[in-house]
Amino acid sequence: TRILTSRYFLFSAAATGTLLLCSLYFFWPATRFGFYPKCIFHAATGLDCPGCGSQRAASELLHGHLLAALSYNLLFVLALPLLGWSALVYIKNIFKNQPATKGLFYTPWFAKTVLVTVVCFWVARNIPVNPFTWLKA
Repeated sequence: TRILTSRYFLFSAAATGTLLLCSLYFFWPATRFGFYPKCIFHAATGLDCPGCGSQRAASELLHGHLLAALSYNLLFVLALPLLGWSALVYIKNIFKNQPATKGLFYTPWFAKTVLVTVVCFWVARNIPVNPFTWLKA
């Protein structure tokens, strides 16, 4: 039962942290407040990393502005359903006291696909030619 108790604690901590972070981005949108962390890669190079614009995209999504969120970081918005599904599988495993299922997220090809997608997005959003310029944060 000690392992189960620690799992419930971990779940509670993660859920609380997620709610606090969502509240932060909802009540103090990253599009209007400047106290959020800046991208070190962007500051050093002037180029966008794969995560640039994610904070603003999260704020826009929480306010129901899907198109604005997509304009800040397309990859972040498209990855959210996968992250949500992964969280649901994890939560199911916690409450059913089962080990993580070997599914989509636990295959080598999935990890390689994600890596290639992120690198391609990173390169594409820094190409200063249409249609790639609309991927810029």
